[in-house]
Amino acid sequence: MAPKTRAARTLWLLRHAKTVTDPPPGGSDYDRVLAPRGRRDANALGRLFAGHAEGLGPALKGTPRPGVALVSPAARTAATAELVLAKMDEPPELRFEDELYGADPEGVLTVVRALPDDVRAAMVVGHNPTAQSLSEGLLSPGDKKGHSMVRHGLPTCALGVYRFSVDSWKDIAPAAAKLVALMAPPY
Repeated sequence: MAPKTRAARTLWLLRHAKTVTDPPPGGSDYDRVLAPRGRRDANALGRLFAGHAEGLGPALKGTPRPGVALVSPAARTAATAELVLAKMDEPPELRFEDELYGADPEGVLTVVRALPDDVRAAMVVGHNPTAQSLSEGLLSPGDKKGHSMVRHGLPTCALGVYRFSVDSWKDIAPAAAKLVALMAPPY
């Protein structure tokens, strides 16, 4: 009898696109909007998502696209998610999660672990410094190539794709993923 292979969960981690420095009058950091460069980068990544397997590159061929996008409700993350995902034939369900604004990496993982197991792939659209810390902290010690790639940082509108060999989202853990791809603007 062949050994049972574990299912995989795929996490797409997207840092919001470039923002303006100051919030609108009377607003706070939460209200900062995308800068023209941020809108350009998010639209460019959206065009790649709208394409077929070749759009996101050969490394992602056969990788499940997100069925759910967990998004911080801040203006810049909401706009990034909408621009990146809007042109997909089958866009993921957008879930605005208050807990993601200001969350640390473990807080983000808590939100992800609550996903139902019929979701095979999910996206998180969040903020730095959490996105950078999470991108490094997810990688298994044996993923030398992944560590080399994320060591240089996660710029605005960068996208990391991570595969976990687990049957359930509740089982994902730090230092347990393999980096499938890391993409950064210009796209």
